[in-house]
Amino acid sequence: MKTKVMMISIAVGILLFCTDNVQAQSRVVRRARTERRVRNERPNDRRPEAVVAPVPAKPVRKRVDPDAIRAIERESFDSNRLKMTQMIISTGGLLSTSQIYTISKAFDFDSNRVKFLTMAYPNCIDKASYYRVLETLDFSSSKEKITEFVIGFKHDKPDMEPLAAISSHDLNDIVKVLKHESFDSTRKKLGMMITCGCVLTSRQIAAMAKTFDFDSNRYDFLLFAYRNCVDPQNYAIAAGTLEFSSSRSELMRKISR
Repeated sequence: MKTKVMMISIAVGILLFCTDNVQAQSRVVRRARTERRVRNERPNDRRPEAVVAPVPAKPVRKRVDPDAIRAIERESFDSNRLKMTQMIISTGGLLSTSQIYTISKAFDFDSNRVKFLTMAYPNCIDKASYYRVLETLDFSSSKEKITEFVIGFKHDKPDMEPLAAISSHDLNDIVKVLKHESFDSTRKKLGMMITCGCVLTSRQIAAMAKTFDFDSNRYDFLLFAYRNCVDPQNYAIAAGTLEFSSSRSELMRKISR
């Protein structure tokens, strides 16, 4: 009898143990299924990786071969000449003023020359001499457009070639060109155009200022040219070209501000 009772007790204990194990396993399975379902339903918390746009490479600037200039000259139509020059500029081709002069002369119409000259100016390596290309234009209105364009051009762009100084020979040529002008107003704009494309000393600016006929135009030129002066501590030399003390005083007051 005792043996039967003991066997029944053992059987009941085994049954309870198995039941508990089954229930525990069922809870684990249900919990795992619930967690999987929640993970699938919950939006992905991971932040998307930032997409970094590739930085476009700057075109390598190189001097344009003379054969490329001759190829443009051989073209029969202005439209093709413009397309070829656009290709040169867009690929970073560097041009001298003499090369730009030659290309501009090859165009048949002034309107296309103006388009080319405005497009070529940023890639010109000797901007102080850019006034020479005005000779290729037929109409004074076209010359005015190029002059105004250069004066209004932003020369402090980060991808621009640094402005260069001018030699004494260049200065002599510039002074001759300024003296040759018939009107002081035209001389003033031409002088501004030249100073935009280079850096100058106070003495060089003074030599250019002496070509003016009227103090008012000389004053405007000196105030404009100051921005490209490499020795502003000596600008009294340039200011000394003004005839009236009131003009000199006003110039120094504006510069000091």
